Amino acid sequence: MKRRTPHPITSAFAAVSLSLASCGIPQEEHDKALADQKAAYDAKMAEAQQKLTDSEASSSKKGTQVDELQKEVTRLGGDLTKVMAAAESLEAEKRNLAGEVGKAQTQLASTQKNLEATQDELNQLRKQREQAEKMASAFRQLATQLKSMIDSGKLSVAVRKGRMTVNLPDDILFPSGSAELKKEGVAALNDVATVLKQQTERDFLVSGHTDDVPIKKGGKFQSNWDLSTARAVTVVKLLTEAGVDAAHVAAAGFAHFDPVKPNDSKENKAKNRRIEIILMPRIDELPVIPEMGG
Repeated sequence: MKRRTPHPITSAFAAVSLSLASCGIPQEEHDKALADQKAAYDAKMAEAQQKLTDSEASSSKKGTQVDELQKEVTRLGGDLTKVMAAAESLEAEKRNLAGEVGKAQTQLASTQKNLEATQDELNQLRKQREQAEKMASAFRQLATQLKSMIDSGKLSVAVRKGRMTVNLPDDILFPSGSAELKKEGVAALNDVATVLKQQTERDFLVSGHTDDVPIKKGGKFQSNWDLSTARAVTVVKLLTEAGVDAAHVAAAGFAHFDPVKPNDSKENKAKNRRIEIILMPRIDELPVIPEMGG
C-alpha cells in the first residue's frame, strides 16, 4: 500500500511546532502562536482564493464579452458587406440613370430640333397659303372684270406655270404673218386695257407665241422670233396708249418654243398662235426663299 505524503502546509506547521517546542516555549503559547500563524495563513489563502475566483470570474466575463464582441464584429462585417453591395448596386443604378438621362437629353434635343423644323415648315406653308390666297384673289378679281370678254370668246384666263395669264388668240388680233392689229383686235385690247390699268401695283408681261410653221422667206420678218416679238411690242404700245402704265408692262417673244398644245394638228397650231398677258406676282406673293450666305 502506497504511503500518503503529508501536505506541505501541514509539514510546515509541524516544523514550526517542533521548533517552538525545542526552544522551551510553553505549550499554551506554542498553541496560540501556531493558531495565529494558521489564522494568518487561512486569511491569506482565503484572500488568494477570492482573487483567484474574482480573476476567473473576470476572465470568464471578459471571455463572454470577447465572444459577444466577436459576434458583433461578425454581424457588423455582414452588415458592411450588405452595405457595400447596396452601395455598388446604387452606383450601378446611378450610372444607368445617368445613361438614361443622357439618352433622354439627346432625344429631347432631337425632338426640339424636329419641332423647330416642323414649326418652320408650318410657317413656310402658312406664308405660301397667304401668297396663294392673294394670287387667287387677284385672279378672281381679274376674271370677274373680264367676264364679258370671256363669255364672248374674245379671250380666256388661266393659271399656267404658276402664273395667271390672259390669253388672246391671234386670229382676233392679227392677220396671218403680220404684226399690225385688226380693228377687232384694237377693240379687244382697249377693253383689256380698261381692266389692266386699274391694277396700279402689278406688273404685266406681254408674250408673243407662234406655231412651228416657218416664216416665208422674203417677208417683213425673218423668223418666228421676229414675228412673235413684234406682235408683243405692238400689244404693249396699244396698252400703254390706252392708259396702262408703261413702267409696269414689258414685251417678249417666244416664237414656237412655248406651246400650250403639241403642234400636230390645225386646231392645236391655232391655239399656239396667241398673245399672253401674264400677271407678274408682287414681291409679297413670291415664294419665300431661304437666306443664303454671300
